[in-house]
Amino acid sequence: MSFHVPARTAALPALPVLLAALLFAAAAQGAGLAFLPGAKPADVSPAGPDLSVLTWELPGGLLVADRVAPGTGNRFGAPFTPAYPDGEWFLVQPKGHQGELALAPAALAGVGHVHLAVDGAWVVEVPRDRLADFEALDLCRERLQLDAPPPGWDHVRRVGTMPRAGDKDAADKDAADKDAANKALFLSRISQDAIFQTIKEVSGAATFDYGGTPRTVTTRYASTAGKTLVADYLASVLTSWGYTVTFDPFMVSTISCRNVIATKTGTVSPSEYFVVVGHYDSTSQSPATTAPGAEDNGSGTALVMEMARIAATADFDRSVQFVLVDAEERGMLGSQHFVNDAVAAGRTISGALVYDMAAFWSTTYGMHIEGQTAWEPLMATMAANVTAYTDISYVKDYYSWGSDHVPFQQAGIPAFLAIDYDYDLYAPYHRTTDTWSAIAATAPLATQICRAGAATLADAAGLHPLYVVGVPDLPTRALPELGIAPNPFNPRVTVAFTLPSATSGTMSVFDAAGRCVRTLLSGPLPAGAQSFTWDGLDGNGRAAASGVYTCRLDLPDGAVTAPMTLVR
Repeated sequence: MSFHVPARTAALPALPVLLAALLFAAAAQGAGLAFLPGAKPADVSPAGPDLSVLTWELPGGLLVADRVAPGTGNRFGAPFTPAYPDGEWFLVQPKGHQGELALAPAALAGVGHVHLAVDGAWVVEVPRDRLADFEALDLCRERLQLDAPPPGWDHVRRVGTMPRAGDKDAADKDAADKDAANKALFLSRISQDAIFQTIKEVSGAATFDYGGTPRTVTTRYASTAGKTLVADYLASVLTSWGYTVTFDPFMVSTISCRNVIATKTGTVSPSEYFVVVGHYDSTSQSPATTAPGAEDNGSGTALVMEMARIAATADFDRSVQFVLVDAEERGMLGSQHFVNDAVAAGRTISGALVYDMAAFWSTTYGMHIEGQTAWEPLMATMAANVTAYTDISYVKDYYSWGSDHVPFQQAGIPAFLAIDYDYDLYAPYHRTTDTWSAIAATAPLATQICRAGAATLADAAGLHPLYVVGVPDLPTRALPELGIAPNPFNPRVTVAFTLPSATSGTMSVFDAAGRCVRTLLSGPLPAGAQSFTWDGLDGNGRAAASGVYTCRLDLPDGAVTAPMTLVR
Protein backbone atom coordinates (compact mmCIF):
# COMPACT_ATOMS: atom_id res chain seq x y z
CA MET A 1 0.00 0.00 0.00
CA SER A 2 1.39 3.35 -0.97
CA PHE A 3 0.61 6.31 1.28
CA HIS A 4 1.68 9.68 -0.10
CA VAL A 5 2.04 12.75 2.12
CA PRO A 6 2.39 15.83 -0.11
CA ALA A 7 5.59 17.84 0.23
CA ARG A 8 4.95 21.20 1.89
CA THR A 9 5.76 24.53 0.30
CA ALA A 10 6.45 27.79 2.08
CA ALA A 11 4.09 29.69 -0.24
CA LEU A 12 0.88 28.51 -1.86
CA PRO A 13 0.71 28.12 -5.66
CA ALA A 14 -1.33 30.59 -7.68
CA LEU A 15 -5.05 30.11 -7.04
CA PRO A 16 -7.29 28.78 -9.80
CA VAL A 17 -9.81 30.91 -11.61
CA LEU A 18 -12.62 29.60 -9.43
CA LEU A 19 -11.01 30.95 -6.27
CA ALA A 20 -10.35 34.31 -7.90
CA ALA A 21 -14.05 34.59 -8.59
CA LEU A 22 -14.87 33.56 -5.04
CA LEU A 23 -12.79 36.38 -3.60
CA PHE A 24 -15.41 38.78 -4.96
CA ALA A 25 -18.36 36.66 -3.80
CA ALA A 26 -20.37 37.35 -0.67
CA ALA A 27 -17.87 35.65 1.66
CA ALA A 28 -18.45 36.13 5.39
CA GLN A 29 -16.01 38.32 7.34
CA GLY A 30 -13.52 37.15 10.14
CA ALA A 31 -10.18 36.80 12.19
CA GLY A 32 -7.84 34.44 10.40
CA LEU A 33 -10.98 32.69 9.15
CA ALA A 34 -12.97 33.15 5.95
CA PHE A 35 -15.96 31.37 4.48
CA LEU A 36 -15.77 30.83 0.71
CA PRO A 37 -19.15 29.91 -0.84
CA GLY A 38 -18.93 27.01 -3.29
CA ALA A 39 -15.21 26.35 -2.74
CA LYS A 40 -13.45 23.01 -2.17
CA PRO A 41 -10.16 22.25 -0.35
CA ALA A 42 -8.27 21.89 -3.65
CA ASP A 43 -9.16 25.48 -4.50
CA VAL A 44 -6.99 26.83 -1.67
CA SER A 45 -4.45 24.01 -1.31
CA PRO A 46 -4.03 22.26 -4.68
CA ALA A 47 -1.12 20.11 -3.48
CA GLY A 48 -3.18 18.51 -0.70
CA PRO A 49 -3.51 18.94 3.07
CA ASP A 50 -1.37 21.77 4.42
CA LEU A 51 -0.96 22.76 8.07
CA SER A 52 -0.56 26.42 7.12
CA VAL A 53 -4.07 26.46 5.60
CA LEU A 54 -6.71 24.42 7.44
CA THR A 55 -10.04 23.80 5.73
CA TRP A 56 -13.45 22.46 6.70
CA GLU A 57 -16.10 21.60 4.12
CA LEU A 58 -19.45 23.01 5.24
CA PRO A 59 -22.84 23.09 3.56
CA GLY A 60 -22.49 25.51 0.67
CA GLY A 61 -18.81 26.30 0.96
CA LEU A 62 -15.41 26.07 2.62
CA LEU A 63 -14.23 27.44 5.96
CA VAL A 64 -10.56 28.44 5.69
CA ALA A 65 -8.11 29.18 8.50
CA ASP A 66 -5.03 30.95 7.14
CA ARG A 67 -2.31 30.39 9.77
CA VAL A 68 0.51 32.27 8.00
CA ALA A 69 -1.24 35.44 6.85
CA PRO A 70 -0.05 38.68 8.51
CA GLY A 71 -1.96 39.62 11.64
CA THR A 72 -5.46 38.25 11.58
CA GLY A 73 -5.82 38.36 7.81
CA ASN A 74 -6.76 35.69 5.34
CA ARG A 75 -5.28 35.44 1.83
CA PHE A 76 -8.30 33.70 0.37
CA GLY A 77 -11.30 35.72 1.50
CA ALA A 78 -12.47 38.57 3.70
CA PRO A 79 -11.82 37.45 7.28
CA PHE A 80 -14.30 37.47 10.13
CA THR A 81 -13.89 40.39 12.53
CA PRO A 82 -13.06 39.28 16.10
CA ALA A 83 -15.72 40.12 18.66
CA TYR A 84 -13.46 39.70 21.72
CA PRO A 85 -9.79 40.39 22.49
CA ASP A 86 -9.34 36.93 24.04
CA GLY A 87 -11.86 34.83 22.13
CA GLU A 88 -11.40 31.18 21.12
CA TRP A 89 -13.00 29.94 17.94
CA PHE A 90 -15.01 26.75 17.48
CA LEU A 91 -16.83 24.95 14.73
CA VAL A 92 -20.05 23.37 16.01
CA GLN A 93 -21.51 20.73 13.73
CA PRO A 94 -23.72 18.06 15.35
CA LYS A 95 -23.28 14.49 14.08
CA GLY A 96 -26.89 13.60 14.80
CA HIS A 97 -26.82 12.78 18.51
CA GLN A 98 -30.05 13.18 20.41
CA GLY A 99 -30.78 16.81 21.17
CA GLU A 100 -27.94 18.35 19.15
CA LEU A 101 -29.85 18.63 15.89
CA ALA A 102 -32.39 20.89 17.57
CA LEU A 103 -29.69 23.38 18.51
CA ALA A 104 -30.42 26.95 17.35
CA PRO A 105 -27.92 29.80 16.90
CA ALA A 106 -29.63 31.56 19.81
CA ALA A 107 -28.24 28.93 22.21
CA LEU A 108 -24.71 29.75 21.06
CA ALA A 109 -25.35 33.50 21.08
CA GLY A 110 -25.82 33.25 24.83
CA VAL A 111 -22.18 32.25 25.34
CA GLY A 112 -20.39 34.00 22.49
CA HIS A 113 -20.66 35.53 19.05
CA VAL A 114 -21.97 33.46 16.15
CA HIS A 115 -20.02 34.48 13.05
CA LEU A 116 -21.53 31.95 10.66
CA ALA A 117 -24.63 29.75 10.58
CA VAL A 118 -25.04 27.52 7.51
CA ASP A 119 -27.49 24.61 7.49
CA GLY A 120 -26.59 22.93 10.77
CA ALA A 121 -23.03 24.26 11.17
CA TRP A 122 -21.96 27.23 13.27
CA VAL A 123 -18.72 29.16 13.69
CA VAL A 124 -18.74 30.70 17.14
CA GLU A 125 -16.21 32.85 19.00
CA VAL A 126 -16.26 32.38 22.78
CA PRO A 127 -14.52 34.73 25.25
CA ARG A 128 -12.33 32.97 27.80
CA ASP A 129 -14.61 33.86 30.71
CA ARG A 130 -17.52 32.05 28.99
CA LEU A 131 -15.71 28.86 27.97
CA ALA A 132 -17.15 26.88 30.89
CA ASP A 133 -20.66 27.95 29.89
CA PHE A 134 -19.96 26.98 26.28
CA GLU A 135 -18.75 23.52 27.30
CA ALA A 136 -21.86 23.06 29.43
CA LEU A 137 -23.96 23.21 26.23
CA ASP A 138 -22.63 19.71 25.45
CA LEU A 139 -22.06 20.12 21.73
CA CYS A 140 -20.01 18.24 19.16
CA ARG A 141 -17.34 20.85 18.50
CA GLU A 142 -13.85 21.37 17.17
CA ARG A 143 -11.52 24.11 18.33
CA LEU A 144 -10.24 26.03 15.30
CA GLN A 145 -6.47 26.44 15.25
CA LEU A 146 -5.63 30.05 14.42
CA ASP A 147 -2.09 30.05 15.84
CA ALA A 148 0.98 29.62 13.62
CA PRO A 149 1.56 26.09 12.27
CA PRO A 150 4.13 24.00 14.15
CA PRO A 151 7.79 24.28 13.11
CA GLY A 152 8.58 21.88 10.28
CA TRP A 153 5.10 22.04 8.74
CA ASP A 154 6.70 22.62 5.32
CA HIS A 155 9.22 19.76 5.58
CA VAL A 156 7.03 16.69 6.09
CA ARG A 157 8.74 13.66 4.51
CA ARG A 158 7.06 11.44 1.96
CA VAL A 159 5.94 8.06 3.30
CA GLY A 160 7.09 4.80 1.77
CA THR A 161 5.07 1.86 0.53
CA MET A 162 2.92 -0.29 2.79
CA PRO A 163 1.46 -3.71 2.09
CA ARG A 164 -2.27 -3.81 1.39
CA ALA A 165 -4.40 -6.47 3.09
CA GLY A 166 -4.08 -9.65 0.99
CA ASP A 167 -1.70 -7.93 -1.45
CA LYS A 168 0.95 -10.65 -1.55
CA ASP A 169 2.27 -11.66 -4.97
CA ALA A 170 -0.38 -13.91 -6.46
CA ALA A 171 2.36 -16.23 -7.72
CA ASP A 172 3.58 -16.77 -4.17
CA LYS A 173 0.41 -18.34 -2.80
CA ASP A 174 2.29 -20.17 -0.08
CA ALA A 175 3.68 -16.89 1.28
CA ALA A 176 0.22 -15.31 1.10
CA ASP A 177 -1.33 -18.22 2.97
CA LYS A 178 1.30 -18.06 5.68
CA ASP A 179 0.82 -14.32 6.01
CA ALA A 180 -2.94 -14.79 6.42
CA ALA A 181 -2.44 -17.57 8.97
CA ASN A 182 0.03 -15.45 10.89
CA LYS A 183 -2.44 -12.58 11.01
CA ALA A 184 -5.19 -14.96 12.16
CA LEU A 185 -2.99 -16.10 15.02
CA PHE A 186 -2.36 -12.47 15.97
CA LEU A 187 -6.10 -11.88 16.14
CA SER A 188 -6.59 -15.01 18.22
CA ARG A 189 -4.82 -13.18 21.04
CA ILE A 190 -7.73 -10.75 21.40
CA SER A 191 -9.68 -11.28 24.60
CA GLN A 192 -13.25 -10.04 24.82
CA ASP A 193 -13.07 -10.36 28.59
CA ALA A 194 -10.03 -8.04 28.66
CA ILE A 195 -11.85 -5.46 26.52
CA PHE A 196 -14.90 -5.57 28.77
CA GLN A 197 -12.78 -5.34 31.92
CA THR A 198 -11.03 -2.18 30.73
CA ILE A 199 -14.35 -0.52 29.87
CA LYS A 200 -15.68 -1.42 33.31
CA GLU A 201 -12.57 -0.13 35.09
CA VAL A 202 -12.38 3.25 33.39
CA SER A 203 -16.16 3.84 33.64
CA GLY A 204 -16.50 2.98 37.31
CA ALA A 205 -18.29 -0.36 36.93
CA ALA A 206 -15.30 -2.25 38.38
CA THR A 207 -12.45 -1.47 40.73
CA PHE A 208 -8.82 -1.69 39.70
CA ASP A 209 -5.63 -1.92 41.70
CA TYR A 210 -3.22 1.00 41.56
CA GLY A 211 -0.49 1.57 44.10
CA GLY A 212 -1.63 -1.49 46.05
CA THR A 213 -5.07 0.02 46.67
CA PRO A 214 -8.42 -0.78 45.02
CA ARG A 215 -9.60 2.30 43.11
CA THR A 216 -12.88 3.38 41.51
CA VAL A 217 -13.49 6.37 39.24
CA THR A 218 -16.73 8.22 38.54
CA THR A 219 -15.52 10.75 35.95
CA ARG A 220 -12.64 11.33 33.53
CA TYR A 221 -13.52 14.95 32.87
CA ALA A 222 -11.03 17.81 32.47
CA SER A 223 -8.80 18.29 35.51
CA THR A 224 -10.60 15.83 37.81
CA ALA A 225 -8.67 13.43 40.00
CA GLY A 226 -10.46 10.56 38.24
CA LYS A 227 -9.02 11.45 34.85
CA THR A 228 -5.53 11.80 36.34
CA LEU A 229 -5.86 8.44 38.08
CA VAL A 230 -7.01 6.65 34.92
CA ALA A 231 -4.07 8.07 32.94
CA ASP A 232 -1.61 6.97 35.62
CA TYR A 233 -3.18 3.52 35.88
CA LEU A 234 -3.27 2.83 32.13
CA ALA A 235 0.32 4.07 31.79
CA SER A 236 1.38 1.62 34.52
CA VAL A 237 -0.36 -1.25 32.71
CA LEU A 238 1.33 -0.37 29.42
CA THR A 239 4.68 -0.19 31.19
CA SER A 240 4.12 -3.63 32.74
CA TRP A 241 3.67 -5.00 29.21
CA GLY A 242 7.14 -3.78 28.28
CA TYR A 243 6.37 -0.57 26.42
CA THR A 244 8.33 2.64 26.61
CA VAL A 245 5.63 4.94 28.03
CA THR A 246 5.75 8.73 28.09
CA PHE A 247 3.35 11.43 29.20
CA ASP A 248 2.85 14.22 26.67
CA PRO A 249 1.72 17.28 28.70
CA PHE A 250 -0.07 20.36 27.39
CA MET A 251 -2.30 23.10 28.75
CA VAL A 252 -5.93 23.92 27.95
CA SER A 253 -6.38 27.41 29.38
CA THR A 254 -5.30 26.84 33.00
CA ILE A 255 -5.97 23.08 32.99
CA SER A 256 -3.10 20.59 32.77
CA CYS A 257 -3.71 17.77 30.30
CA ARG A 258 -1.68 14.71 29.26
CA ASN A 259 -1.57 12.30 26.38
CA VAL A 260 -0.29 8.81 27.23
CA ILE A 261 2.02 7.34 24.56
CA ALA A 262 3.31 3.75 24.47
CA THR A 263 5.95 3.04 21.83
CA LYS A 264 7.26 -0.15 20.23
CA THR A 265 10.24 0.48 17.94
CA GLY A 266 10.12 -1.04 14.46
CA THR A 267 12.86 -3.35 13.26
CA VAL A 268 13.02 -2.32 9.57
CA SER A 269 11.78 1.29 9.38
CA PRO A 270 11.97 2.57 12.96
CA SER A 271 11.60 6.22 11.88
CA GLU A 272 8.13 5.56 10.41
CA TYR A 273 5.21 5.28 12.84
CA PHE A 274 1.77 3.76 12.67
CA VAL A 275 -0.41 5.03 15.52
CA VAL A 276 -3.52 3.65 17.21
CA VAL A 277 -5.48 6.41 18.95
CA GLY A 278 -8.41 6.79 21.32
CA HIS A 279 -9.38 9.55 23.75
CA TYR A 280 -9.69 8.65 27.42
CA ASP A 281 -11.43 11.78 28.72
CA SER A 282 -15.20 11.89 29.20
CA THR A 283 -18.02 14.37 29.74
CA SER A 284 -21.69 14.54 30.72
CA GLN A 285 -24.27 17.06 31.89
CA SER A 286 -22.62 16.78 35.36
CA PRO A 287 -19.00 16.19 34.32
CA ALA A 288 -17.22 17.29 37.49
CA THR A 289 -18.77 14.47 39.50
CA THR A 290 -20.31 11.87 37.19
CA ALA A 291 -19.13 11.21 33.66
CA PRO A 292 -18.63 7.43 33.35
CA GLY A 293 -18.18 7.56 29.56
CA ALA A 294 -18.42 3.79 29.04
CA GLU A 295 -19.25 4.06 25.31
CA ASP A 296 -17.72 7.52 24.79
CA ASN A 297 -14.94 6.69 25.04
CA GLY A 298 -14.26 3.88 27.45
CA SER A 299 -14.88 1.55 24.52
CA GLY A 300 -12.25 3.21 22.31
CA THR A 301 -9.80 3.35 25.22
CA ALA A 302 -10.31 -0.38 25.78
CA LEU A 303 -9.57 -1.18 22.12
CA VAL A 304 -6.35 0.84 22.15
CA MET A 305 -5.30 -1.03 25.31
CA GLU A 306 -6.25 -4.44 23.92
CA MET A 307 -4.33 -3.87 20.70
CA ALA A 308 -1.35 -2.79 22.76
CA ARG A 309 -1.65 -5.94 24.87
CA ILE A 310 -1.69 -8.36 21.93
CA ALA A 311 1.11 -6.44 20.17
CA ALA A 312 3.38 -6.34 23.22
CA THR A 313 5.18 -9.59 22.33
CA ALA A 314 5.05 -9.09 18.55
CA ASP A 315 7.49 -7.29 16.25
CA PHE A 316 6.72 -4.97 13.34
CA ASP A 317 8.62 -3.41 10.44
CA ARG A 318 7.46 0.08 11.42
CA SER A 319 7.36 1.60 14.86
CA VAL A 320 3.95 1.47 16.50
CA GLN A 321 2.53 3.92 19.02
CA PHE A 322 -0.58 3.38 21.11
CA VAL A 323 -1.83 6.84 22.05
CA LEU A 324 -4.47 7.67 24.65
CA VAL A 325 -5.27 11.31 23.98
CA ASP A 326 -6.71 13.85 26.39
CA ALA A 327 -9.14 16.76 25.88
CA GLU A 328 -11.02 15.35 22.89
CA GLU A 329 -14.25 16.46 24.50
CA ARG A 330 -12.88 20.02 24.59
CA GLY A 331 -12.33 20.10 20.82
CA MET A 332 -9.79 17.37 19.84
CA LEU A 333 -7.03 19.28 21.62
CA GLY A 334 -4.97 16.25 22.64
CA SER A 335 -4.74 14.85 19.12
CA GLN A 336 -3.99 18.33 17.74
CA HIS A 337 -1.13 18.62 20.24
CA PHE A 338 0.19 15.15 19.36
CA VAL A 339 0.16 15.89 15.63
CA ASN A 340 1.80 19.31 16.08
CA ASP A 341 4.56 17.77 18.20
CA ALA A 342 5.14 15.01 15.65
CA VAL A 343 5.40 17.51 12.81
CA ALA A 344 7.73 19.79 14.78
CA ALA A 345 9.95 16.81 15.65
CA GLY A 346 10.05 15.68 12.01
CA ARG A 347 8.51 12.29 12.78
CA THR A 348 6.89 10.46 9.88
CA ILE A 349 3.47 9.05 10.71
CA SER A 350 2.49 6.66 7.94
CA GLY A 351 -1.05 6.12 9.18
CA ALA A 352 -3.45 6.47 12.11
CA LEU A 353 -6.34 4.30 13.26
CA VAL A 354 -8.68 6.18 15.62
CA TYR A 355 -11.27 4.50 17.87
CA ASP A 356 -14.21 6.48 19.28
CA MET A 357 -17.46 4.79 20.44
CA ALA A 358 -17.26 1.13 19.46
CA ALA A 359 -19.54 -0.91 21.74
CA PHE A 360 -23.15 -0.01 20.91
CA TRP A 361 -25.60 -1.10 18.27
CA SER A 362 -29.37 -0.93 17.96
CA THR A 363 -30.52 -1.49 14.37
CA THR A 364 -27.25 -2.29 12.57
CA TYR A 365 -24.55 -4.66 13.80
CA GLY A 366 -21.77 -2.78 12.07
CA MET A 367 -19.42 0.19 11.92
CA HIS A 368 -18.46 3.33 10.02
CA ILE A 369 -14.99 3.66 8.49
CA GLU A 370 -14.85 7.46 8.37
CA GLY A 371 -12.07 9.14 6.41
CA GLN A 372 -11.32 11.03 3.23
CA THR A 373 -10.91 9.98 -0.38
CA ALA A 374 -7.17 10.69 -0.27
CA TRP A 375 -6.73 7.92 2.29
CA GLU A 376 -8.80 5.32 0.47
CA PRO A 377 -6.00 2.67 0.52
CA LEU A 378 -5.94 2.64 4.34
CA MET A 379 -9.76 2.69 4.56
CA ALA A 380 -9.98 -0.11 1.98
CA THR A 381 -7.57 -2.21 4.04
CA MET A 382 -9.79 -1.80 7.10
CA ALA A 383 -12.86 -2.67 5.03
CA ALA A 384 -11.20 -5.82 3.67
CA ASN A 385 -10.31 -6.89 7.19
CA VAL A 386 -13.87 -6.30 8.43
CA THR A 387 -15.05 -8.69 5.72
CA ALA A 388 -12.31 -11.26 6.28
CA TYR A 389 -12.13 -11.40 10.08
CA THR A 390 -15.48 -10.28 11.55
CA ASP A 391 -19.19 -10.97 11.29
CA ILE A 392 -20.22 -7.30 11.22
CA SER A 393 -21.08 -4.95 8.38
CA TYR A 394 -19.44 -1.65 7.48
CA VAL A 395 -19.97 1.51 5.50
CA LYS A 396 -17.22 3.86 4.32
CA ASP A 397 -18.01 7.49 5.18
CA TYR A 398 -16.05 10.27 3.44
CA TYR A 399 -17.29 13.18 5.55
CA SER A 400 -14.75 13.48 8.36
CA TRP A 401 -15.84 15.37 11.43
CA GLY A 402 -15.93 15.41 15.20
CA SER A 403 -13.16 13.11 16.43
CA ASP A 404 -9.41 12.65 16.71
CA HIS A 405 -8.79 11.54 13.11
CA VAL A 406 -9.38 15.10 11.88
CA PRO A 407 -6.06 16.66 13.10
CA PHE A 408 -4.13 13.84 11.42
CA GLN A 409 -5.94 14.36 8.14
CA GLN A 410 -5.38 18.11 8.28
CA ALA A 411 -1.64 17.39 8.49
CA GLY A 412 -1.76 15.15 5.42
CA ILE A 413 -1.49 11.95 7.46
CA PRO A 414 -3.55 8.94 6.32
CA ALA A 415 -6.14 8.38 9.07
CA PHE A 416 -9.65 7.12 9.61
CA LEU A 417 -12.17 6.81 12.42
CA ALA A 418 -13.57 3.42 13.48
CA ILE A 419 -16.94 4.09 15.12
CA ASP A 420 -20.03 1.97 15.62
CA TYR A 421 -22.72 2.34 12.99
CA ASP A 422 -25.46 3.38 15.41
CA TYR A 423 -23.49 5.93 17.43
CA ASP A 424 -26.08 8.62 16.70
CA LEU A 425 -28.84 6.46 18.23
CA TYR A 426 -27.07 6.11 21.57
CA ALA A 427 -29.37 7.98 23.98
CA PRO A 428 -26.86 8.10 26.93
CA TYR A 429 -24.31 9.99 24.78
CA HIS A 430 -22.62 12.64 26.97
CA ARG A 431 -24.94 11.75 29.85
CA THR A 432 -24.39 10.41 33.36
CA THR A 433 -26.17 7.28 32.10
CA ASP A 434 -23.33 6.35 29.71
CA THR A 435 -22.48 3.37 31.91
CA TRP A 436 -21.36 -0.21 31.42
CA SER A 437 -24.92 -1.44 31.95
CA ALA A 438 -26.06 0.69 29.00
CA ILE A 439 -23.76 -1.18 26.58
CA ALA A 440 -23.24 -4.58 28.24
CA ALA A 441 -25.64 -6.36 25.89
CA THR A 442 -24.11 -4.86 22.72
CA ALA A 443 -20.44 -4.68 23.77
CA PRO A 444 -19.39 -7.79 21.76
CA LEU A 445 -19.45 -5.42 18.76
CA ALA A 446 -16.29 -3.85 20.20
CA THR A 447 -14.49 -7.20 19.94
CA GLN A 448 -15.34 -7.41 16.25
CA ILE A 449 -14.16 -3.85 15.59
CA CYS A 450 -10.97 -4.66 17.50
CA ARG A 451 -10.36 -7.70 15.26
CA ALA A 452 -10.62 -5.58 12.11
CA GLY A 453 -8.36 -2.91 13.60
CA ALA A 454 -5.74 -5.41 14.74
CA ALA A 455 -5.66 -6.96 11.27
CA THR A 456 -5.19 -3.48 9.79
CA LEU A 457 -2.35 -2.81 12.23
CA ALA A 458 -0.71 -6.05 11.11
CA ASP A 459 -0.96 -4.98 7.46
CA ALA A 460 0.03 -1.35 7.88
CA ALA A 461 2.87 -1.76 10.38
CA GLY A 462 4.23 -5.01 8.92
CA LEU A 463 3.62 -7.76 11.49
CA HIS A 464 6.51 -10.21 11.78
CA PRO A 465 5.89 -13.98 11.91
CA LEU A 466 4.73 -15.12 15.33
CA TYR A 467 6.18 -18.60 14.74
CA VAL A 468 9.60 -20.17 15.01
CA VAL A 469 11.58 -19.68 11.81
CA GLY A 470 11.67 -22.86 9.73
CA VAL A 471 8.26 -24.23 10.71
CA PRO A 472 6.72 -25.06 7.29
CA ASP A 473 3.04 -24.97 8.24
CA LEU A 474 1.55 -22.30 10.42
CA PRO A 475 -0.90 -23.75 12.94
CA THR A 476 -4.28 -22.17 13.45
CA ARG A 477 -6.64 -22.42 16.37
CA ALA A 478 -9.89 -24.23 15.54
CA LEU A 479 -13.17 -22.89 16.91
CA PRO A 480 -15.75 -25.37 18.25
CA GLU A 481 -18.75 -26.36 16.16
CA LEU A 482 -22.20 -25.58 17.53
CA GLY A 483 -24.64 -28.48 17.58
CA ILE A 484 -28.31 -27.41 17.40
CA ALA A 485 -30.99 -29.92 18.39
CA PRO A 486 -33.79 -30.23 17.63
CA ASN A 487 -33.81 -27.96 14.60
CA PRO A 488 -36.51 -26.77 13.83
CA PHE A 489 -37.69 -26.57 17.44
CA ASN A 490 -40.64 -25.63 19.65
CA PRO A 491 -40.43 -24.44 22.35
CA ARG A 492 -36.84 -25.36 23.43
CA VAL A 493 -33.53 -25.91 21.66
CA THR A 494 -30.17 -27.15 22.97
CA VAL A 495 -26.86 -25.71 21.80
CA ALA A 496 -23.89 -28.04 22.40
CA PHE A 497 -20.15 -27.68 21.82
CA THR A 498 -16.84 -28.95 23.18
CA LEU A 499 -13.90 -26.85 24.39
CA PRO A 500 -10.32 -28.19 24.43
CA SER A 501 -9.40 -25.94 27.38
CA ALA A 502 -11.03 -23.61 29.88
CA THR A 503 -11.83 -20.14 28.59
CA SER A 504 -14.60 -17.55 28.77
CA GLY A 505 -17.24 -16.46 26.33
CA THR A 506 -20.64 -15.04 25.52
CA MET A 507 -23.48 -16.84 23.74
CA SER A 508 -26.38 -14.83 22.34
CA VAL A 509 -29.40 -15.38 20.10
CA PHE A 510 -30.06 -12.89 17.28
CA ASP A 511 -33.13 -12.47 15.10
CA ALA A 512 -33.14 -12.13 11.31
CA ALA A 513 -32.69 -8.33 11.60
CA GLY A 514 -29.52 -8.78 13.64
CA ARG A 515 -31.08 -7.74 16.98
CA CYS A 516 -29.96 -9.52 20.13
CA VAL A 517 -32.98 -11.42 21.46
CA ARG A 518 -31.42 -13.17 24.45
CA THR A 519 -27.97 -13.69 26.00
CA LEU A 520 -27.67 -17.31 27.15
CA LEU A 521 -24.28 -17.12 28.83
CA SER A 522 -21.53 -14.66 29.64
CA GLY A 523 -18.56 -15.65 31.73
CA PRO A 524 -16.07 -18.47 32.36
CA LEU A 525 -16.39 -21.80 30.57
CA PRO A 526 -14.70 -25.06 31.69
CA ALA A 527 -12.95 -27.46 29.34
CA GLY A 528 -15.00 -30.29 27.83
CA ALA A 529 -18.54 -30.76 26.59
CA GLN A 530 -20.98 -27.90 27.13
CA SER A 531 -24.70 -27.53 26.50
CA PHE A 532 -27.12 -24.65 26.93
CA THR A 533 -30.85 -24.43 26.38
CA TRP A 534 -32.90 -21.61 24.92
CA ASP A 535 -36.54 -21.72 25.93
CA GLY A 536 -37.73 -19.51 23.06
CA LEU A 537 -38.20 -16.45 25.28
CA ASP A 538 -36.61 -13.05 24.78
CA GLY A 539 -34.74 -11.10 27.45
CA ASN A 540 -38.03 -9.75 28.85
CA GLY A 541 -39.61 -13.19 29.20
CA ARG A 542 -41.86 -12.84 26.15
CA ALA A 543 -42.27 -15.64 23.60
CA ALA A 544 -40.20 -15.06 20.48
CA ALA A 545 -42.01 -15.22 17.14
CA SER A 546 -41.58 -18.00 14.62
CA GLY A 547 -38.59 -17.51 12.36
CA VAL A 548 -34.91 -18.18 11.71
CA TYR A 549 -32.54 -17.14 14.51
CA THR A 550 -28.75 -17.15 14.79
CA CYS A 551 -26.88 -18.46 17.81
CA ARG A 552 -23.44 -16.83 18.15
CA LEU A 553 -20.72 -17.94 20.57
CA ASP A 554 -18.03 -15.28 21.11
CA LEU A 555 -14.71 -16.64 22.43
CA PRO A 556 -11.32 -14.96 22.86
CA ASP A 557 -10.17 -16.74 19.67
CA GLY A 558 -13.11 -15.59 17.58
CA ALA A 559 -16.83 -16.16 17.01
CA VAL A 560 -18.81 -19.12 15.69
CA THR A 561 -22.46 -19.06 14.59
CA ALA A 562 -25.23 -21.51 13.71
CA PRO A 563 -28.80 -21.00 12.42
CA MET A 564 -31.85 -22.39 14.20
CA THR A 565 -35.53 -22.24 13.30
CA LEU A 566 -38.36 -21.65 15.78
CA VAL A 567 -41.77 -22.92 14.61
CA ARG A 568 -44.71 -21.97 16.82
